[in-house]
Amino acid sequence: MVSQKTHRQGQKGEVFIAVIGVTGAGKTTFISRATGRSDLEIGHSIDSCTQEIIPVKFKLDGQTVTLIDTPGFDDSERSDADILTLVANYMARTYEQGMLLTGAIFVHPISQQRLLGSEARRNRLFKKILGEDAYNRVIIATTMWNQVPEREAESRMDQRRNRNDIWGDMVKLGAKVVRHDDNTASATAIIRSLAQFESPVELQIQKELLEVGGQIGLTSAGKQLDEDLGAVISKLRNEIDNLRREGAERSEEMRELRQRLEAREEELSVVRDSNTRIIVRAIAAAIPHVAVALARSPECVIL
Repeated sequence: MVSQKTHRQGQKGEVFIAVIGVTGAGKTTFISRATGRSDLEIGHSIDSCTQEIIPVKFKLDGQTVTLIDTPGFDDSERSDADILTLVANYMARTYEQGMLLTGAIFVHPISQQRLLGSEARRNRLFKKILGEDAYNRVIIATTMWNQVPEREAESRMDQRRNRNDIWGDMVKLGAKVVRHDDNTASATAIIRSLAQFESPVELQIQKELLEVGGQIGLTSAGKQLDEDLGAVISKLRNEIDNLRREGAERSEEMRELRQRLEAREEELSVVRDSNTRIIVRAIAAAIPHVAVALARSPECVIL
C-alpha cells in the first residue's frame, strides 16, 4: 500500500470525486449543475454521451474540486466489461500518480420503477469496485424526482435503502442516500458533504490491481462480472437448448438468442483477458515486496 502521506502530497489539497452510475442516471447533468458548465454533452436518450472518463475541475468555497465523469454501465454502445476495463485503467494510472479519491457520488434515477436483476448486478459491481472501506465516502444521489409522485419516489428510495443487496449494506457502513433536486444548490451541498474529509481513500480495485499485477479478471470486480456473465450465458444456453428440442432451430428467436450468447461470451473473454498496464515508480520504495511481484508481471512497466 502506498503511504497515505504520499497521496495527500500528490493531491495538494485538491478534492477528487468520482461520479458513477448507469447510463441515463444523470451523471453529466449533475456535474453541469455543480460546476455551472453548459458545454458538457448531456444525453437525453438511452444512449450514453460520456464515452470516456472526463475530469471536470472547478472551484467550490475556495477549494479546487475535480469531478470525474465516468461512462455509465448498462450502456447501449459498450459492454460492462469494456467500461470496467476503462475504469480500471484510469484508477490504476491515477493511483500510481498519487491521486486518490476523496469520495464517490453514485447517481441513481428514482424514476426507475422496479428493482430489476440488472440493477442488483450493477450494484454488486459498484460495491466490488469501491470496497467496504470506502462505503463511508459514498453519497447515493437519487435523481429525476420531478418525474415521479413524491410519495412513490420516497417509497422507492426507502425500499433500496433497506435492502442489503441494493444499498442497505453500504448505508450500514456509512454511505448516505440523498435526494438531488437537479439544481446547483443541491449538487454543491452533496459535494460539500464529501469535501469535508481531509484524507483520501483507496478503492478496493486500486489496491487489488497492484496485488494481481494489473489483471482485471482477478480483482473482486472482475470476478463479480465474470460470475454474473457466467449466469447469463448459462441461462441463454438453456433457452437455446429448449428451442432446439422444440424444433425451432431456424426461428428468429433462436437467431436472437445466439447473437446475445455470442455477445456475452465475447464480453466474458474481455473480462478474463484484460489487463491494466500498471506503472511502478514511487511505490517501489514504499512497498518493495509488491514492486518485486509486479516487476515479474508481463503487464507491468517500470519507468
